[in-house]
Amino acid sequence: MARVAVKIELTEAERAELEKNSKGHKVEKRLYIRSKIILLAAEGLECTEIAKILGVSEKTCRKWRNRFAEKRMDGIVDLERSGAPDTFTEAERLEIIRISCSQPEEPRNWTLAYLTELVKERLGRSISIETVRQILKSADKKTIVMPPSKHSLYIKPAKMRTE
Repeated sequence: MARVAVKIELTEAERAELEKNSKGHKVEKRLYIRSKIILLAAEGLECTEIAKILGVSEKTCRKWRNRFAEKRMDGIVDLERSGAPDTFTEAERLEIIRISCSQPEEPRNWTLAYLTELVKERLGRSISIETVRQILKSADKKTIVMPPSKHSLYIKPAKMRTE
């Protein structure tokens, strides 16, 4: 039995947004593909034709066509994924970053193990070396942390190490 594709009719605002997504150079590829699927569907093409043009499966085409018909522009965005809640609060993460940017209390250089021990003392709870490393790595991607003085950072991001 043949599947009947949902008919897609776009408002001017929806068409403008979808065309922007399909022509933008800084748009994620998945959003680009989804926007193209909807635009081609609005032109009256079937999922088999759209799948061949875009190099995707018919199942993918049907999925995004149906989601758009049901939820309109909200339908082409990824759904929220469930997952474990964050173990550490944003304040605790910032404290770890602040500690790593300060001068060590003893006359020695920071090591990840030494930093982790200090963080355990200051936060009063257990934390692994890997978690500290991930927090510092994510902070490096989000912002540039300036050192507290003219001294260089005590823990340098991996791409800046010269060893």
